[in-house]
Amino acid sequence: MRYTIRVLALVAAAVVVASGCSDSVKLVPVTGKVTMNGRPLKNVKVAFHPDPDQKTTGPSSTGVTDADGNFTLVCQDRNNAPGAVVGFHRVIVSDLDVFGDVFVGRGDYRSEDPKGPKEVPKFPRFPATYSDLSHTPFKIEVKPGMETVTLEIKK
Repeated sequence: MRYTIRVLALVAAAVVVASGCSDSVKLVPVTGKVTMNGRPLKNVKVAFHPDPDQKTTGPSSTGVTDADGNFTLVCQDRNNAPGAVVGFHRVIVSDLDVFGDVFVGRGDYRSEDPKGPKEVPKFPRFPATYSDLSHTPFKIEVKPGMETVTLEIKK
């Protein structure tokens, strides 16, 4: 009986500690701009991934650029709370224009009208290196009070 009570107490303590860890991640607001050859890029997904090589851990944050290339990061693991984890990040960008006007993630593209217009696959506007987490040239430190981040893509 005592053994069971001890086990239950340890399990309860572990749950309390684990739940406290998830809330201890500090997020700071991050805004930025994506440009290519000096021009703003719209419809680009920006993802900040904590860099474990630099001892940064926690959830990733993402944002999508508007017509002026501006983005604001949110952390989906924290109910879309604004910001990113404090520390060093590897940043990747993905060109959402390759999907054209297709809304990705819902619906059944196979039920397209066979006589209607067909969506033609597009190629990304920038090199794949920028979308590869292990090769991205974008490495950014997120810290409180930081300035707007500029991600300049070179083609």
